[in-house]
Amino acid sequence: MSRSEGDPQILVVCTANICRSPILEGMLARSLADAGAPVGVLSAGLLDWDTPVDPGSVRATAQYGIDISRHRSRPVSTLDLGRFDLVLTMTREHVRGIVERDGSAYRRSFTVKEFSRRLGDAIPPIPGGDLRERVEHLSKGRTGASMLGSSSEDDIADPHGGKQSEFDTVAEQLHELVIRITPGLVTLAR
Repeated sequence: MSRSEGDPQILVVCTANICRSPILEGMLARSLADAGAPVGVLSAGLLDWDTPVDPGSVRATAQYGIDISRHRSRPVSTLDLGRFDLVLTMTREHVRGIVERDGSAYRRSFTVKEFSRRLGDAIPPIPGGDLRERVEHLSKGRTGASMLGSSSEDDIADPHGGKQSEFDTVAEQLHELVIRITPGLVTLAR
């Protein structure tokens, strides 16, 4: 299914946009396309880097038949966060970084792990007319305090500078999360 300019948009964020977020961008974009969901997926980093994707991420993602080798980092600071219906981050710190840039993004910004839990706990049908409204409904009951500190319950470890096995572990975690959230995202985007 082809996408049009008015289609829902998801932003995936990590620190530098060279390790974790490009992996999730590639996996989620393919999964949503395979499901026939016209949802755009883009990734960016909190740091203002302009560098190629880490080779460890390229190798880890290739194991899933996805080529991210042409990816270059993109800073969040160059984007209008208001255009994204959902922001998925790798850590609580990244959620805080997004909210510092645009406080109105809080209700639609989640770590990918938190989003998976909230989506799994949601009782269909989720009220709202479009993806953004439905995503914001999922944030009910959240407080800013829930994003303080760090937590293995919410955070995906950064493999940057690590061994290939660390990149592979991150890719495996993200792949499992994509499998869990894709059906819910398809439903939310209808």
